[in-house]
Amino acid sequence: MKISIKPDSVKWEDVREKLTARFPEYKVTTRSKAFLIVAKSGSIGTNVMIRKKNIMVVGNFPTLGGTMLFVLAVVLLGALVPIIVYMAAFQPRMRTLENEVAVYLKEAYADVVIK
Repeated sequence: MKISIKPDSVKWEDVREKLTARFPEYKVTTRSKAFLIVAKSGSIGTNVMIRKKNIMVVGNFPTLGGTMLFVLAVVLLGALVPIIVYMAAFQPRMRTLENEVAVYLKEAYADVVIK
C-alpha cells in the first residue's frame, strides 16, 4: 500500500519509534536506512519503506530465510504450486497485517498525508 506524503516530512527513526510503541506484540527491526520490518511471526510480516514522497507498506516474509525458502520452492517445484500455497496460507494474513500497519501510519501522520 502506498501512502503519499509531503516531501521530506517523515523521518524513519520516528516511524520506527511509533510502530514499536503502537504494536508492542510485533517485532520491529531495521534492515537498512528507511527500511523497516514489522514481524508478527516468523512467517508473517510487512516491509515499511520510507521514501521522500511516500511510505510503502508491503506484506512480505519478515526474514531473509523465509524469502529464500520461498524462492527455492519456486525454482525447484515450478511457479504454480508454491504460489498457490502462498496465496492460500500466507497472503491473507500478510494483507491483514499490511492494512493494520498502513491504517495506523495514515492516522499517525494525518497532517502530512496527501489524499
